[in-house]
Parts: sequence; C-alpha cells; structure tokens
Amino acid sequence: MLVVLTLPLLAACGGDGDDDPGLTVTPSSISMHYEDTQQLSAQGATSYKSNDEFVAKVDQAGLVTGGHVGTTQIIASNGKKTGICEVTITPEYDLYDTPILDWGVSASTISSKETHKLESSTDDYLIFNYQKGNTACAMSYAFENGKLKSVIAILNYSSYVSAGYYLLERYQPIGEDEGIFVFLDALTKDKAKTAVAFSTATISGSKVTSIIYMPATSTSSSMRSVQSNNLPTGIISDIIKDKDF
Repeated sequence: MLVVLTLPLLAACGGDGDDDPGLTVTPSSISMHYEDTQQLSAQGATSYKSNDEFVAKVDQAGLVTGGHVGTTQIIASNGKKTGICEVTITPEYDLYDTPILDWGVSASTISSKETHKLESSTDDYLIFNYQKGNTACAMSYAFENGKLKSVIAILNYSSYVSAGYYLLERYQPIGEDEGIFVFLDALTKDKAKTAVAFSTATISGSKVTSIIYMPATSTSSSMRSVQSNNLPTGIISDIIKDKDF
C-alpha cells in the first residue's frame, strides 16, 4: 500500500518547468569580422549581455557588434529564463603568425614552441625568419636575465597599412605618441597582459614596419627605447638583405 501511495507523490514533485528549454536565441551561433553587426532575436527577452565585450558587444535590442578575434557568448534573458548565442570573431587580415607571448619564460621554452626557422641566436635574442604569403617577417624574441621581456616583429614596409588593420582586429587601440600607436589585449589596462607598439623604423637604410610586443605594464616611452636602442639591427639587417622588405 505504501508503494502505491508513494508513486503519485514522486510524480507530483516534478514541476512543468523541469524540462523548460529556456529562451531560443536566433541565430544560435554567428561568425563575423571586426566591427560587423548582427541582429539577434529571442521572444520575450528583456536584456542581452556579452560574456566578453573585448570579443563582441551587444545592446539591449540584441544588436551584436564584432570586436576582436576570439569567441564569446551572448546571453539573452527575460529575468527567469536565458538563452545563448555563440559568437566567433574571425580575422580578415592574416599577415604573420602571432608570436609566443608567454612573458618571463626562458629561451629554451620559446625554441620548443616556435615552429619557424631559427635564423640567429645570442644570449639576449632568438630571431626567427619566415615568409607568409607576400609578407616577409623577422620575429625577434628578446630576453633579460634569461626571461622573455619583449618580442619584435619586423615586416616589409609595404605591409604597414595592412598591419594596422591586423592589429585593430586583435587589440584595443589606446593612443598614439610621436608616430607610435599603442594597443592592449584587453579593453582596460588593469585587465591587459600584453601591450603592442606599432610604427615604422629604418634599419640599415631600409624602411620597415615595426611591431613591438611587451608586458602591459610597459609604457609607450619604454617601447620607444626598445625600438631605438635595443633592436638587434645588425642581425636583422642581414636578414633584410635576403628578403623582399
């Protein structure tokens, strides 16, 4: 008799909401570029929120604006139920391969992770040299006390404009100082790990595009110091002679 009474009791505990699927967001996934827009819809939704506004932002009407390369989720809500749209921001510009930006690691760690040809090495630098499409790239990893302190990408000068768009797709611009444009890998400096300085430089008479990566605690002035004083110009000059810079 107890079994007969218990079964209806257990069934009564399962409310209609147990199988509630939540809000349906249309489309459920999108792929877009930097600054593209896409309208989402979710019946009954009263708010929309991005899990990572560095990647994509959304207004309260569900209009998504593409930010920087990466993935995030847009959450639609009516206060009780939620729904998700997966957002992927893809690049239009792919000039060169993003360097290894593990600040503080050793030269041996960089060597084990880099897939390009090692052109030259000293106690303070590892320089890798490669061609990607029409872009020649010399990638110099600089070390201080055995730890990675900066990375310098030297591209052919004709890549300057495209390099600017390449960086805008991946980093947040924060200002310009005497021709050096500075970017961060986050919307605010307190959340950033890497800063990037973008400019032109002249090495052994050749004008080139210069992109310097450093920890976000660095300032544009310290980046200028790296560019003007610490660039391994002799080594890179030899590489430039053999490439279409």
